[in-house]
Amino acid sequence: MKQIFTNLKLVDTESSEVIIANNALVVEDGRVVELTTKPGHGETRSLEGCFVLPGLIDSHVHLVWEGQPDPNRYTITDSTATTAYRAARSAWWNLSGGVTTVRDVGGTDGIAIALAKAVREGLVPGCRIVAAGRPIAQTGGHVHTMSREADGPEEVRKAVREQVKAGAAVIKLMCSGGAYTEGESIHATQFSLEEIRAATREAKVTEKRVAAHALSEAAIDNCLQGGVDTIEHAALLSEKNIAAFKKTGAFMVPTIAPYFIMATRGKENGVPDYAVQKSVQVMQHYFDSLKKAASQGVNIALGTDAGSPQLAHPTVPYEAWLWQHEAGLDALTILRAATTGSALALGRDRELGRLAPGFLADFVLYADNPLEDLDALQFPKAVFKAGQQVAEASTIWSEFLTG
Repeated sequence: MKQIFTNLKLVDTESSEVIIANNALVVEDGRVVELTTKPGHGETRSLEGCFVLPGLIDSHVHLVWEGQPDPNRYTITDSTATTAYRAARSAWWNLSGGVTTVRDVGGTDGIAIALAKAVREGLVPGCRIVAAGRPIAQTGGHVHTMSREADGPEEVRKAVREQVKAGAAVIKLMCSGGAYTEGESIHATQFSLEEIRAATREAKVTEKRVAAHALSEAAIDNCLQGGVDTIEHAALLSEKNIAAFKKTGAFMVPTIAPYFIMATRGKENGVPDYAVQKSVQVMQHYFDSLKKAASQGVNIALGTDAGSPQLAHPTVPYEAWLWQHEAGLDALTILRAATTGSALALGRDRELGRLAPGFLADFVLYADNPLEDLDALQFPKAVFKAGQQVAEASTIWSEFLTG
């Protein structure tokens, strides 16, 4: 069925005009046919009074977690079925908040992979999911409780093959210590350069991209030398790292929200002490790292780590607020990272991140112009997936933005 959305005020971060007005959006079979002033006949709906943004993309989530103070404890103690229900609810919450696509970078029992298929087949409602399956970590490495532990290039290679066999759309490596695992330093490197190269080479054989958790300068350097596509977090960024990012074209996926929340509110809300203390260390550098990366032309995609301690889905509005109000980035840069930047990072830039001919008709309506006020992202009037309205607004982050 041909659908025509008229009186369009489209926010296109890649257009010289940015706001494209006085056109109609023509959609057929869930994809954009054209933007035109002469749409012809079809089922017509006026979008007058709304700003239209392509569906937001969160490049870093954990659907099996729901933002409890210690979410990993639930994945350890709950049944697989219960965890799967939680993940399905997370996928719906993202969609209802205007996040039409997520990249799930790690969970248990193949749940995110199965959920991605269930959403595609219409068994359950939810956002589009690019799923990694189980992360791959060294023995005792970061978040080893839900990871496939592997040591040495050959075992790492086998672990990659296992994830591909299970249906993973992306491979996730844990290449440094982190805040939310007890007994490791944020400065520690995990996996050698040889192990990382083994993983990326094996992934490329099956045309899978590789995302790598890395906080420290040394870990980031290993990952970029090793050929990963995206660095998750990259909080302790150096000038050497920035040069390597630009040389390789890899994407930085900052996720400031979990560290900021744990550092500032974690203790009072029951987050484990070790995670609070290490998050404070991370936040001594993170805003500066993001500012440097953005100002020096590093490729950036927006991720949030939604599901992590105190971060219920969706987290994109809050992450965007932090980038603007605490790191000083402009709204256009932030919206680009949450649309076209994330689409490029995921390798889905020919169908996601814009409303252009051939792209999926995923978009969100806002009463206010998000380029002028990013707080508008909190209050979507309606969400469309493949041209069909699916959800009303989610205002889950209003307490953080006003408090």
